[in-house]
Amino acid sequence: MRSEAKRVGQDRASRIELIGRVQMAYEHLKDTMQRYHDDSPRARAAIAAARRRLSLLNRALAMLALEVAQQPA
Repeated sequence: MRSEAKRVGQDRASRIELIGRVQMAYEHLKDTMQRYHDDSPRARAAIAAARRRLSLLNRALAMLALEVAQQPA
């Protein structure tokens, strides 16, 4: 039973960490968009990379939310 409680605690910590990573990715995208006002290839690449990272993390968070929602109470 002790290991079950430890696993639940680790799962919760992982979820909180993922939420923090999503928030940081959002802030990074926002900062990147503010930093690059021009339409240079470098600006487009930086913004695209930040969008991809945020999108990937958002999908991971959504999948995790579905997984948690399907677990028995």
